[in-house]
Amino acid sequence: MDIQDQSVSKLSGLAGLLGSALLLGVFAFLSVFVGLETLDAQAALERYPEIRWARIIENTAYLFALALWALHSVGLFAVLRADSPGISLAAVVMSVLGLAILAAGAIPHTAETVISDLYHAPETAAELMPVLIVAWEVSLGWIDTFVVTGIVLTPVGLLLYGIAILRAPHFGSWTGWASILFAIAGIYAAVAGLIEESDIVGVGIFALVFFHIVIGWASFRLSAH
Repeated sequence: MDIQDQSVSKLSGLAGLLGSALLLGVFAFLSVFVGLETLDAQAALERYPEIRWARIIENTAYLFALALWALHSVGLFAVLRADSPGISLAAVVMSVLGLAILAAGAIPHTAETVISDLYHAPETAAELMPVLIVAWEVSLGWIDTFVVTGIVLTPVGLLLYGIAILRAPHFGSWTGWASILFAIAGIYAAVAGLIEESDIVGVGIFALVFFHIVIGWASFRLSAH
């Protein structure tokens, strides 16, 4: 590996690590300031003004975590393209496309705030309340669509990266197999999410978190070789 590839590997690996750390921090932040219980649409709407700023912080951090993961994915392609050009190209396309779709649903508070403001406005007619509750449910449905679609695509990228890493002499074989295991977990979550609405889709997010931790650390360490 030449000096340029080592620099790219170090930068992208650091981005992957920071993205995962940021998202894990978001989960901790939510558990403290918002809570992780699932509320129905009306209860969520009534509570939203109390947690609006927490949601804004959460969504913004999530967006930046996805951007950092995308940087890591592109860096992996740059490092792996010499040994597996076709597979690494397919991997970066699937990964970045999946992350872009996840990012498209990363800031739902832009729609939620409008609905909440109407719901809590004194001048809003009582007859409009059920309509706003339905609108809230629809907005959440769209976000779920982005999440499931992104989780369907990104594990394919992880699987392809795993294959490419196994062919790369500068990566340890264990990192390739770890990528494949994370991909299998993500694919399982994606299939479950496609069949019916389920919290198991969250497994796909955690597969991404740990992929970018493990492979990010491996990428970062390559700069020392």
